[in-house]
Amino acid sequence: MWHWPGSSWPPSSASENLHVVDGTQPGSVNMGIAQMDWEKVIIASKDTDSLKYIPRAERPAGVGCIIDNVEALIPSNSDDEMMELWWGDEARSGREIRTYVHGLEDSEIMIGARVGYDVVSSPIKKAERWNVETGDDALEFVLLLSGGTQRRVGLILKDGGAYSEVRIYKNKKALQPIVTLHVGEMTSGIIDEASKNGITKPCSRSYKLLELAEDGSKLRLWVSNALDTTNNTLWSPPELLERLPDSPPPVSLIGGEDSNLVREVFLPSWEVYNRWQAQSIKHLIETEHYGAVFTHLHNVDCAGHQFWHLAKTLPEWEYTDEKIYQPFIEQVYIQTDKYLGEFLDFLDEGWTVFIVSDHGLIVGENIPPDIGEYGGLNLGVMKELGYTVLKKDANGQEIDAVDWEKTRAVQIRSNYIYINLKGRDKFGIVEPSEKYALEEQIISDLYSYRDKRTHKRVVGLALRNRDSIALGLGGSECGDIFFTVEEGYNRLHGDGLSTSGGYFGTSVTPVFIASGGG
Repeated sequence: MWHWPGSSWPPSSASENLHVVDGTQPGSVNMGIAQMDWEKVIIASKDTDSLKYIPRAERPAGVGCIIDNVEALIPSNSDDEMMELWWGDEARSGREIRTYVHGLEDSEIMIGARVGYDVVSSPIKKAERWNVETGDDALEFVLLLSGGTQRRVGLILKDGGAYSEVRIYKNKKALQPIVTLHVGEMTSGIIDEASKNGITKPCSRSYKLLELAEDGSKLRLWVSNALDTTNNTLWSPPELLERLPDSPPPVSLIGGEDSNLVREVFLPSWEVYNRWQAQSIKHLIETEHYGAVFTHLHNVDCAGHQFWHLAKTLPEWEYTDEKIYQPFIEQVYIQTDKYLGEFLDFLDEGWTVFIVSDHGLIVGENIPPDIGEYGGLNLGVMKELGYTVLKKDANGQEIDAVDWEKTRAVQIRSNYIYINLKGRDKFGIVEPSEKYALEEQIISDLYSYRDKRTHKRVVGLALRNRDSIALGLGGSECGDIFFTVEEGYNRLHGDGLSTSGGYFGTSVTPVFIASGGG
């Protein structure tokens, strides 16, 4: 069971016939548990006066779902960086998370596309006092890693008349570089130390030299996050990690609205990861003699949350350019096709192969309405219709706190509206005898609500709890009203029907392909 997120950890059996790899988060193997450092871009220049480390301006957001009780499933001394990045101290300490979705800026689409990264601003100077032969025209700069606590040094070297090579060293006394770089080439599997919270571990990183001026006056360098190569916490049996030819490579989770980073960093990093995962699984099949393998790859979903919404040019949205982003989407599917092709030879050996997905992703036709967002309590439409009311401060300005004495209903959990019912809810004000009429009024208002730009309906379907049983919903785990966002106004996924289609031939509908015996 290889990286099946949300359902495969901890292992359900102690049988020696069951092997399990990760299963706590979707991104990539070990990303949620072994991360010691975050992604960064080093910008070095002769015009820069001093060395500066600029941490993420915004806390990186997640790319989809994550197990909410992961802390209970792993040892207390483990280090779950992704939980920290996505949810902060609130989730780790068990405190309640309250997110209020005011508008598009608070939505999954915008947050997923604007994941922050560290920036290091470094001066370029003449190379001096190195332990290796540098030449009179060699230049140097400093990299700050591990949250700015760790230094590495770089040499900028000429080939002929132009600067074309960068070598990264642990320090100026080192005789061998950690990595040698040329523009446009991603180098992965670089093992170096990384530190966090006073703990230093051997880690795997990837590097890519994005830009180097021929005169050596400036450069841009991407450095991946760092994954602890010894962390086998989510491997069962633990020694399974050691049986692989190579350690898990980190993937990039940045880029989004920066098309250069998507092209040069995000997509190539997944190319490396896909190849590693395919080769690792095939190696284990051959050496462990498995009878069945369940495996998951998250590249399409990660890419979707980064830039799918940019693949239709919408004048209201900055950065959208379908001519740039549509080929990126195609490249993701080409990568995935190549990955799947790695396993099709097993059909000739008598295996049966299933290719499935949990959902598709759409390129939106329009800007989504302020309703249907899964990541918090949606205020826009519900406030406008008068059902959700916020408290106000002493100056009469609204604050992020629901005024339950005036709120009759709230919209949360993607497709659900909850009546603030007296006798059931802590601050309920709606009498049970008035519930049916209020539901009828809300449903009518939802169908009547119109997008301000297109003047078209944005709610596709609205049903009472008992009626939504026809869709496999209903009951105490669901809201009082189930609704979907109308096709054409959908987000990437999760707010409409599973048959919803989008721009550029995209669809939320999942995939099912089967071939082989039976």
